[in-house]
Amino acid sequence: MTYLISIIIPNYNRESLIGQTLDSIISQTYQNWECILINDGSSDHTLEIIKSFETKDRRFQVFTQENAGLSATRNRGIEISNGDFLFFLDSDDILSSDAISTLVSSVDNNDI
Repeated sequence: MTYLISIIIPNYNRESLIGQTLDSIISQTYQNWECILINDGSSDHTLEIIKSFETKDRRFQVFTQENAGLSATRNRGIEISNGDFLFFLDSDDILSSDAISTLVSSVDNNDI
């Protein structure tokens, strides 16, 4: 079965790192994902960077809010998401190219 994976990334002042994080998502071997990017009141160029990825790939969706903190931002991502499964990623994390496919394979092979 092909699942939609919702990758939720809260963003607060991560202009130096977020590009690498989003590049690691684009390079995933598993392609059925959406990435919910929530700008949590950044005062640097984070918003411009994440919007540039939204322009490149329709699977990225950018939302902006006043600074509400990590938990509130993740909860907003949950409300927005459409996926069968949620994957929370920090804005300074980098995924191996098979990270999502490995997780989906675990679901299929273990009746989760």
